[in-house]
Parts: sequence; structure tokens; C-alpha cells
Amino acid sequence: MKFLSAIFICLLSFSTLAQKEEAKFQQFNNFTAQFEVPEGKTWVIQQIFSSFAADVTTNTDGTSEFTPVRIFIKTLNGDIKTDWEGNRFGPQVFQSNNTSAVISYPITLPEKTKFSLVVVKGNPGAFKSFDGSAYISYKELTNQ
Repeated sequence: MKFLSAIFICLLSFSTLAQKEEAKFQQFNNFTAQFEVPEGKTWVIQQIFSSFAADVTTNTDGTSEFTPVRIFIKTLNGDIKTDWEGNRFGPQVFQSNNTSAVISYPITLPEKTKFSLVVVKGNPGAFKSFDGSAYISYKELTNQ
């Protein structure tokens, strides 16, 4: 019985080691924020983030005000999730001034999943396009 248990553990360990895993980190902006999980792969997104603030201003009393940056899933497999100009908002994956207001990580996406992201600054009803960069960190796993 112990022998069979040892063989099972060895086989389980070998199958886990056989799965190729590659960490990736990619910069994007509103023009390049279109992604597709390759065939035979799975993405495990660890984090999506951008700048903490946009349009930082200093008041006469020395205090500062800033505009928060947010990232939303724009499309998912061709379905529009976010149209910020039309006040339609899908899943939020980053908010600089409130990290608990986003969907939880990691996000696992199967092969052939197509999605796009949109980066905006401001608050609902007063969003403007953010012209800076954002980043996505994920592991790409080879499916067996």
C-alpha cells in the first residue's frame, strides 16, 4: 500500500512539473489593450495596474488634489462590457484610490479568450480617456 502511495505521489509531482509555466509582464495603453489567450494556453492574470493619479494639482493652502485612474474590461469575447462614454461599466480591474473596489485576482482565462481593456481617469459620469500606460502581469500555462 505504501508503495502505491509513493508511486501516486511521484506521478502527481511529475505531471505538475511537466506543465510549462511562463511569467509575463506587458505594457499597454488604450490603443494596444487588446489581448487573446493563445490556443493551448491558459492565462492566470496576477495584476493589472496603472498610475496612481492623473491631473495632480496643488491648492493655495498646500494640499493636493488628484484624479484617480481606473481600468475596466472593455470587451470579452466580442461582448461589450464597458462603454464609459455611454455610462455602461463592466468589471473594474484597477482603481488607484480604492483597490478593494475591483474584481479579485487571480483571473484565470482559458485558451482563445479575447478581451480588451480601457484605461480612464476620473469618476463615473465624468470619465476622460487616460493617455498614459498600464501594465498586465500574468502566468501563461501550457495546457495538457
